[in-house]
Amino acid sequence: MIVDYGKSLQMEPETDVRYQPGKRSKPLWQIDEILNETILLKIMSCYFDLSYMEIGWEASKLQFQEIPRFSENKNDVRNKGWIHQDDLTEYDMQLAGVIYLTPDIDPDSGTSLYNVKSNKHHRVYSKDLLYRDGLFDREEHIKSQTKHEENFVEKLRVQNIFNRLVMYDTCEWHRANSYYNGDGKDARLTLGFFVGNINPTPLKRIKNSELESIIKLQIGKK
Repeated sequence: MIVDYGKSLQMEPETDVRYQPGKRSKPLWQIDEILNETILLKIMSCYFDLSYMEIGWEASKLQFQEIPRFSENKNDVRNKGWIHQDDLTEYDMQLAGVIYLTPDIDPDSGTSLYNVKSNKHHRVYSKDLLYRDGLFDREEHIKSQTKHEENFVEKLRVQNIFNRLVMYDTCEWHRANSYYNGDGKDARLTLGFFVGNINPTPLKRIKNSELESIIKLQIGKK
């Protein structure tokens, strides 16, 4: 039902192609506020027991996104995503995530997170042109992408499995590993989201000073 609903929505080309190609729907809160809140509560239930805990957030942005493959060759560099951080200057977003919504897609079209080795990141304009209107300079692209990726170390790789949810801090460097979608019948469909000013945040719960004090005390006794 969610897949059919997402595909039924009007999608517009990405306005900022520095990071992702494809098309997005309007933010879900603009289309159906109740559905938007309910999906967010379901997402938050991964962290909180909503049967007795009340939580809140001040900002959210859920959007369906479709990205078609750029080549029939799975290993074509055009199908490879670009390592980036999301531009969230307009919002105080803390949590980002994606739900994979394409059945039987190539599992290597998932998401990876990265640690940074240096801050000498490199922007490749052939990629911008590729995402915008299909122009492509293979030699420049490969050279620039290789130079850019030398600044990162992959720390987590998540396979694209239908209905799988992955969430991460908005500060994380990440990318879509591939836009390859097998026979090409269905574009890579996802429901991406950002949530801001969550109270309480999952990280604050983890960084519990009382629990950390007990851990240090117990280790100190050894």
